[in-house]
Amino acid sequence: MCGITGVSVLDGAAARAAFDGLVTLQHRGQESWGVAVAGPGGVRVRRALGFASRSDCGDLPGRPAGGVAVAHTRYSTTGATLLENSQPFVHEAEHIALAHNGDLTNAAALRVLLGREGYAFRSTSDSEVILALLAGAGPREDGIAAAEGTGGVGTGAPGSSGRVVAAVTRAVRVLRGGYAVVCAAGDRLLAFRDPHGLRPLVAGFAPGRAAVASETCALDALGCSEQREVEPGELLILRDGRLEGAYRVSEPAPRASCVFEHLYLTRQDSRIGGVRTGATRVAFGERLATESPVDADLVVAVPASGVPAARGYARAAGLPLAGTLVRNEQVGRTFIEPDRGRRERKLRNKFSIGSPVDGARVVVVDDSIVRGSTMRRIVTLLRESGASEVHVRIAAPPLVAPCHYGVDIVDTGELVAAGREVEEVCRIIGATSLAHLSVAGMRQTVGSVAGEGLCEGCITGEYPTPVDGARDKLRLVPAQAPRHATPPGALHPR
Repeated sequence: MCGITGVSVLDGAAARAAFDGLVTLQHRGQESWGVAVAGPGGVRVRRALGFASRSDCGDLPGRPAGGVAVAHTRYSTTGATLLENSQPFVHEAEHIALAHNGDLTNAAALRVLLGREGYAFRSTSDSEVILALLAGAGPREDGIAAAEGTGGVGTGAPGSSGRVVAAVTRAVRVLRGGYAVVCAAGDRLLAFRDPHGLRPLVAGFAPGRAAVASETCALDALGCSEQREVEPGELLILRDGRLEGAYRVSEPAPRASCVFEHLYLTRQDSRIGGVRTGATRVAFGERLATESPVDADLVVAVPASGVPAARGYARAAGLPLAGTLVRNEQVGRTFIEPDRGRRERKLRNKFSIGSPVDGARVVVVDDSIVRGSTMRRIVTLLRESGASEVHVRIAAPPLVAPCHYGVDIVDTGELVAAGREVEEVCRIIGATSLAHLSVAGMRQTVGSVAGEGLCEGCITGEYPTPVDGARDKLRLVPAQAPRHATPPGALHPR
């Protein structure tokens, strides 16, 4: 779920623009951030642990000739929270810098093969596999690079777009899973996306500036009024602040964009399919009120991501919406906190009661339940504040299966709804009653506003690509990959 930005400018500070766009995506990752600038003169990078929005950006890397920069804010799904796993990743010899959002399902197998060919990995992030492929490592037998040579996308000087297309096409043929990538390569900015569109990526344009980002809110902040989606399986090449070319680099595949982007991940003022996600979540709440009404006195929203759904629920139910819960904005998103102990400590300080609910029958509305710890804390606070009943309504179906494509839902043992009936979950969180938005209601609502195919793996356990069922965030070894038999299909084209 990381946030990525890429900027190409005709004349100006590419690093500053990339960083400014990145700050708007802080909700997508808070473990580390980084900015890299590439040009014919080389690559410069700055990375740091923590929040970009709380950092001193005065010493961002300078601008080599070319005016191309990429930036990344990390929410880890593969690899520990270490500086060496922070992005953008840089390949000095090829003069390229890469930022990636998503998760590769065949990263371990690719590392084994690339390690045998001599590539020395510096991190335990799957994203470095993509860097290695774009730098020219990997197979030659597929013949893709024959016409343009067998090098990578970086040249150290202006080069052929045909060579870039060939290198990206060769990489995409062997990558599996979800990925949205921005890459500074010489004087070009590259942006491409997996064939199913599992992870989001949008492009925007303004005079003298072209930008790519995980969400439209970043493009809005950069003044890019002309916007478009990077299509699944598409490569955009941007140069001198404009679109140089758009290319198909994979075979067509069924669309499967992440439903969790609609439910929770994306900022409320960002747009998916031209519709603001805040409006979609209001519609989720309205549908939820129709499906699961309750005799109550008022509706309480869980700030901040649960507010739109609560507004929709209150409106459809004809109940007042109370601003009872106060959120500590300094805590950040506890869902994306990688360490359980820190997550629990932050949760204790995340919410407080702003106004009492003495004797009231309360409907508390949130966007989702993952581990259950947040809702259990909220129910306790409301009861301590005097609520006579606390009815929980969730504007998403139960999450019961891992995500394999870039959301840190790894162990089903952490998912409170996995293997449990609704009544048991209700007892665990201490609520009077509990109800979720139905899968049919979710699909109908998203279909009416976005009209696209969805990946619902975390809800249904059915995935758009083959997965092995096992997920381990720390599955990649820290140094050279061990020498053992290459798993079948490790580096074969689709």
